[in-house]
Amino acid sequence: MKTLFLFLRRNMIPLLGMILGAIAGYFYWQNYGIYDGTFGFSSEWWANCIYGLLLGGLIGSLIRK
Repeated sequence: MKTLFLFLRRNMIPLLGMILGAIAGYFYWQNYGIYDGTFGFSSEWWANCIYGLLLGGLIGSLIRK
């Protein structure tokens, strides 16, 4: 249990970026993906959430010290 808390504390910024990226991906799908469903990432909600999760984790890991 101690190692889990240590992992979460050390990787808090990338994990927060992943959560915010997934939320942003869902909102992107809700506002734009439903209407413009010709592109593969825009037509499915889960694809946008995964794409946002990965992008948010990448940006969060770049910000981390």
